Amino acid sequence: MYPLRSGYTYATQHGLQEPYLKPSNMPSDAKRSLIVKAADDKKANYLTEIDLRGKTLIADFFIVCSGTSNIHIRAVADGIVEELEKNGVRAHRTEGYSEGTWIVIDYGDVIVHVMSEDERNRYKIENLWTREVKADPSGAPVITRPADEAAPDAE
Repeated sequence: MYPLRSGYTYATQHGLQEPYLKPSNMPSDAKRSLIVKAADDKKANYLTEIDLRGKTLIADFFIVCSGTSNIHIRAVADGIVEELEKNGVRAHRTEGYSEGTWIVIDYGDVIVHVMSEDERNRYKIENLWTREVKADPSGAPVITRPADEAAPDAE
């Protein structure tokens, strides 16, 4: 189970038995809302929600946010895990907690990335999922940009 700052899980800190969390059937929209609220409560920077429904089977949402230091990044991750555990949702897997520069929390249909600003600028994972690749009539791939990034029209 995901370690919190003290090394204990939310369940053990509050006198609950570990198996009290069962696989969640909470809808992905509800998980997304809890994650965004928890990240905002911990003052996460530059929070971005990416809707992946219809684009991939990996997940329904990616939530990407930044922290200002390793301690802040871990605090944001801890806050997210605590909030979802309070609501009966356990993370399937967590990676990067010990390094504290890029923590990935996998809730199955919602994946959370809590990153340092340097890591976020280096990897730009939002760009992987916000651009669309389509084929032109000849079959060649054409990458389209979202409307807010589109180049201004030439006049």
